This record gives sequence, C-alpha cells and structure tokens, in this order.
Amino acid sequence: MKTETGVKAKALADGVEVWCSFDKLVPVGDLRPNPRNPNTHPAKQVELLAKNIRYFGWRHPITVSRLSGCIVAGHGRLEAAKALGMQIVPVDYQDFASENDEMAVLVADNRLAELATTDLNTLESVIKDLKVADFDTLLTGFEDSDLESLLGQVGESEEDADAGESADEDLGKGDVTIALGLYRFKLTQEEYLAWIDSVKQTVGFDKESVTKELRNRLGI
Repeated sequence: MKTETGVKAKALADGVEVWCSFDKLVPVGDLRPNPRNPNTHPAKQVELLAKNIRYFGWRHPITVSRLSGCIVAGHGRLEAAKALGMQIVPVDYQDFASENDEMAVLVADNRLAELATTDLNTLESVIKDLKVADFDTLLTGFEDSDLESLLGQVGESEEDADAGESADEDLGKGDVTIALGLYRFKLTQEEYLAWIDSVKQTVGFDKESVTKELRNRLGI
C-alpha cells in the first residue's frame, strides 16, 4: 500500500486511504447507478481501476446528484470497489439545475477524456522513467503489450507494407497521406493524430485491428 510521506490521508475506507475531497463515506449498497448511463465498464478496466485504487487510494470520489440520487461520475470506480470487497466509498454530492444538466455532465465525464490525444514521445519518456524506478507501469492504465505496440511507433514511419497501410508527411504543409491499398486520403497532421487516437481507443493497439477499423471508417 502506497502512503504519502509526512501527510495523513483524509480518511480510511475499509483500510484504503482516501486522499480526495468528499462529503461522506457511503455504503456501496446505498449507491444508485444511473440506469441511463451509456458508458460500459469491461472487466479488464474494472480490474485496472481496482488495482489503481488499492495502490494509490481514492484520488477521485464517486459523484452523486442530489437531484436524482444517482451516480453522475464514478460508475467504474463503484464496480472496482465492489471487486475489492469494499463496503464504503467516498462520495461527493453535487447539485444540478435539471436532469438534462445532470445527464450532460455524466456523458461528458467520459467523452471529454476520449478527445485527448497522446504525445507518444512524452509518454515514452515517462514510461522509461517509471521502469528505471522499477515502478509497476500497469498502474498507468497501460498493459505491457499495449505499451510495446503504442511506443513501437515512436520514431518509425507509419508505412507498413504487410498491412497495406502507409502514411507519409508533407513537411511543407504538415499534411499526412494515408494509403490503404489503392486508396489514398490526405489529412492535416492534427486531424490525423486525433483520428488515429480515436481509432485506437475504439479497437486497441493491434495493427490488424487498427487497419480493419480504418478500412471500415473509410468505407473500403
């Protein structure tokens, strides 16, 4: 269990440190997931969340709406807590002017994070530093196979003859050309990075899966 040197946690929830701000510790059985929550939490994600909470403690509470009494943010964290056998969890209660406001925040909690892109060079540097310190990089949310596939792209050409996929950058314009078989598509560098990141968040980092998804999106 990781502890903060010289700093005391705000509370303990079934022996797990609570470092985040919260209103009260609530029994897991009293919490109501929102039945209209469109986000799902696969077993692998719940497993990683549980490992993260067990090691780092609670860094984010479960957010509950005073309007509906349902969870707005933290459905996955609740599942992770159950997987850990926890009976109580930190909860932050928030006010919402309407059900529409509440649902918009619920959806945005996941969607806005999806819109972020990853700087692979910076990620590689961070992961290297963690490995030098013999730190468990699984706690970053990346499995070793994902990191190997993702970071294997750093410094490499996007061309892959075996997969029938290539991309070359027009340095003068900052454009990227994606070639799949006989088809070629030109995007700006910014559009390309955002698009590829979106594809990988959907299907993972396996090249075959990425290529298949690209073909589906391009309609070829």
